[in-house]
Amino acid sequence: MQHRDNKPTIFWPDHWCYPGGSVETNENFELAARRELEEETGYIADTLYPLIEENYKRTDEEIVRRHIFWTIYDNKQEIKCNEGSEMKFLKLEELEGKKLLPGQKRLCFLAVEQAKKL
Repeated sequence: MQHRDNKPTIFWPDHWCYPGGSVETNENFELAARRELEEETGYIADTLYPLIEENYKRTDEEIVRRHIFWTIYDNKQEIKCNEGSEMKFLKLEELEGKKLLPGQKRLCFLAVEQAKKL
């Protein structure tokens, strides 16, 4: 999870969330997810699994369509914090008491449930 910088100019400052971003020209959603994950963490995922596609309201009240993916960590590559103030793995019980973006806890539990089915 990424601890976002505490800057008033960004969406959800000082909150925890999964790495993410926007789609660039000539990218599909999966390619954008791969790029954002690598840019923010240095991690290159072998396989990305689609988690959910849903409407989401940002702090500026704009509703956007987001496409969420998840992956399984290979326990080999170093995870870096290239964006935000901190990047770390959190256990589900560690989400309690964290300032999370709306819906993050639900998405984390959903990803773990999908991983159990592999």
